[in-house]
Amino acid sequence: MGVHPYYVAHISVLLASSFIGFLLLLRVWNFRSLPGAYGLILAILCAVEWSLAYVMEIVRLDMAEKIFWGKLQYFGISYVALGMFIFTINYSGRGAWLTSIRKAWLAILASVGFVAALTNDWHHQIWTDIQFTDNLAFGPLQLTHGILFYFVVAVQYILLISVTVIFFQVAFRGQSLYRIQSSIMLIGMSFPWMANLVYVMGWYPFPGIDITPIALTFSAIALSISFLRYRFMDMLPVAHDSVFKAMKDGVIVLDHKDRVVDINPMGAQIFQQYGNLLGSEVASLFPDWKKWKGNDPQGDIHQEIFINLAGETLTFKLRVTPILEQHVGRDGHIILISNITEQKKAQEQLMEASRLKSQLLANLGHDLRSPLGAIIGYAEMLEDGSFGPMSNEQVKATSEILDGANQLLSFINNLVGQAQIETGRVVLREYPFNVEEVIGPLLSTLNFHARKKGLTLVQFIDPTLPRKLVGDQFWLRQIVMNLVHNAVKFTDKGSVTVRFIVKNDDEWAVQVMDTGIGIPPEAQKRVFQAFEQINSMENSKQSGFGLGLSIVAKLTSIMNGKIELTSEAGKGSTFTVILPLKEVVEQEGPVMFVR
Repeated sequence: MGVHPYYVAHISVLLASSFIGFLLLLRVWNFRSLPGAYGLILAILCAVEWSLAYVMEIVRLDMAEKIFWGKLQYFGISYVALGMFIFTINYSGRGAWLTSIRKAWLAILASVGFVAALTNDWHHQIWTDIQFTDNLAFGPLQLTHGILFYFVVAVQYILLISVTVIFFQVAFRGQSLYRIQSSIMLIGMSFPWMANLVYVMGWYPFPGIDITPIALTFSAIALSISFLRYRFMDMLPVAHDSVFKAMKDGVIVLDHKDRVVDINPMGAQIFQQYGNLLGSEVASLFPDWKKWKGNDPQGDIHQEIFINLAGETLTFKLRVTPILEQHVGRDGHIILISNITEQKKAQEQLMEASRLKSQLLANLGHDLRSPLGAIIGYAEMLEDGSFGPMSNEQVKATSEILDGANQLLSFINNLVGQAQIETGRVVLREYPFNVEEVIGPLLSTLNFHARKKGLTLVQFIDPTLPRKLVGDQFWLRQIVMNLVHNAVKFTDKGSVTVRFIVKNDDEWAVQVMDTGIGIPPEAQKRVFQAFEQINSMENSKQSGFGLGLSIVAKLTSIMNGKIELTSEAGKGSTFTVILPLKEVVEQEGPVMFVR
């Protein structure tokens, strides 16, 4: 039996190719959950199977056994290009193209070659003639190919050329690190289809030998270089589609080791002083990165950062969103960086305008209250008969003057109170006081409004309430005035009750109850917002600007209290302002709290 030395050398190369492929298969298996990894696993598996089956074809001496191993090679031949195609589609960010239907059609096309090889004894369209090469039993078969063989070759070439074109696109359009990766892959994957072309065209000097499995060894080496040097699968890139590149915000993609694996053009421009960031640690950009992650283990981070660009310090909003890869628990992050410099400037200008507006309202309110006080005072003197008896028409006119002036004064007080709250100028001057001192000065005005609508105003003071409380009478009166005024305004018949009660050992409360129109459940949270009014037929009949309850809620908060509301449409409402119960401490001067 003659043995050509180049057959022995060829077997050695095929076995080496299989060994390298097996090691590479173990490496890739750890990343099987990544998009497209199953395609790469299939391609490597097919290359190993093809090489080993080819070795068996060469070393077996029986013709039937050689044909059997020749048929088995078509499993690797039929599916290796399909595996590379699936991997490349996902690598380039086009994974959505691989729908279930398209995968099925691709699998059917690839399976044609394998099935045709297994059934060649029936149709003889893969091999029309099979002989020993040079009449030697040791060596590859000398094959004459049929039409189905060229169909299989055409399918494989279409897939491999598609792979080559995609790698060209990524290599010349991607970021620098991806260009290196893709170029290595491009070189590696060019070997198999060129080697197969040499075999099909009969250009190889040694008869019967197919060098395609050897070419796959070079592909395996190219993959190994990408794994060991460029961490190819660790840094599987996010596709650079048009939306990603055109985004006006900077985007940085991190892998599970907090390395930069992708960055869009805007992100590269923002961090241009750092040069090429791909593959670098994100902590080199953000020194507080570990601290941020420690404060939020889930990785949902929101920060404001300052970056100097072209000599100007700009403000950026940084948002970090975690990416979780299920099954293996490997995760990464996407960082979105937005330039909010102009927004911050506009916000500061708006705050300054609001401050000036509130200052103007406060000053204007002070100037208006003085003449209003005089109007109300003289109208009350007229009503009391201080200037002599009046006719019925004069009494009615005086009542209207008092009503209008009091409404205007209430509105001005609320407007000034709102302005003081917004500018942070509310000062609590807390003195010991009797509850009667709070409600007493208000009874005249409150009773006037209640009588005008035919309502009964009821006052109740809990006998268990301490005789002396500590608080700011001025702002407490404002709370009571607003609550009672609001109750009277929305009550057409029945009564309004003001109660001062003990809630528990640590709290007391001001409670205002009415039998008015009530507040629907969906509107109960909104009534405490400034300038908020409930849209209803009954409410449309009443005048006002929606400030009263907003001021009550804010003053209650400033006093470290809370407000509760219970109401039912058509049956009335109960507002309860709960405040801390402070003991009277004898000392000189007031106790002041600035809020």
